[in-house]
Amino acid sequence: MSENNEATTIAANALVKKRADLLFEIGRHEREIERLQTELVHLDAVLRMFRPNFKAASLPVRHRRPTKSPYFRHGELTQRIFDALREHGTISSKDVAVQAMRDKGLDPQTDPVTRTDFVRRVGLQLNALQRDGKIERIGKGSTLRWQLSNTAPRHSDN
Repeated sequence: MSENNEATTIAANALVKKRADLLFEIGRHEREIERLQTELVHLDAVLRMFRPNFKAASLPVRHRRPTKSPYFRHGELTQRIFDALREHGTISSKDVAVQAMRDKGLDPQTDPVTRTDFVRRVGLQLNALQRDGKIERIGKGSTLRWQLSNTAPRHSDN
């Protein structure tokens, strides 16, 4: 067997083992989900004993925070957004994401999965900044852009 074929066989075997490991983990987590769902059913039943009008659907759901990206340190996206706004006046989430990828040595043209993740993360941060009143939307859909809010305090670099 040639060295190249042997290396390919070793790599393929490692990938098959990794796939089996992932399927095992998925099964373990599915069993854990089933256990938690059973606990939830029992908890709801006990709650109805104390509150006969209890409606689980009316309770607020505690959502998990988005996972941190290995590409951005804490506060980096916000800083990139404000830097782009100061430099260009208006921006799109794609503008910021593509520039961030280039700054990190990634190619937005050949890595669409990472580009989509970057655009999504930038968009989430833009929406959060809008909720805080720091920026505002201009346009809708494919023409959506962002600018600094007229009511937001302007920071000088002095």
